[in-house]
Amino acid sequence: MRNAHHRFGWLTYVKSTERTTTSIKLRVDRFIGEMSPNPPRQAKAHLISVVGGDTQIAAVSAAVSMADRFMVEGPGLPSTRVCVERNAQCFRGSILLPGRKRPLRHLMAFSEEFVSTFSSSTCGKTLLASCCSRVVWPSIASTYGLPGIPEWGDWFQSQLEIHRAITPAIGIGCSPVIVKGRKEQFLDWLSWGIESEAIKLPITSGSIGWPVVTLRDIFPQSE
Repeated sequence: MRNAHHRFGWLTYVKSTERTTTSIKLRVDRFIGEMSPNPPRQAKAHLISVVGGDTQIAAVSAAVSMADRFMVEGPGLPSTRVCVERNAQCFRGSILLPGRKRPLRHLMAFSEEFVSTFSSSTCGKTLLASCCSRVVWPSIASTYGLPGIPEWGDWFQSQLEIHRAITPAIGIGCSPVIVKGRKEQFLDWLSWGIESEAIKLPITSGSIGWPVVTLRDIFPQSE
């Protein structure tokens, strides 16, 4: 985790009233967003992970609940206005650091769309926190109830790219993607793959063991 701060970004929140103006700036270690076509440089936030003090975290948590807007920037991401839409879920925690009397506070906010598997399977759009095939294929297979084996991951990823069904999302500390398609479409690809022998069914019958996808696979650690 040495030099991990180099992958961090910033979240800035400004709230003005008739009497006061509140300005807060927090470190962002993970962020996932979806750019809006109009207006430019505005995004819908699906995951925000920030660290800071008690007052700062409380203010951001309240802002998320009110669907207020923030400015987010980081490595590879220019300053962008973002908003977590209503019905977002927030989780708070504490981080104890050696030599620090008071712990840092940690807040993670998730959009309703990001945490809802049912929504993904019905609307034909799935947001994933990693572009890696060992994450994409198991996630899509589980979400849509597709038959398959782990070895089909690279082939399925290539089909997503050929059909332009996978596009990058914006992120800090991860490489998120948006997969578009419905179960019938994915089943057609798998059927064609088997018929053309691009992918093959297992030789032996029995249960299929899928490798465990960990948070380290989804959110790689900095060296």
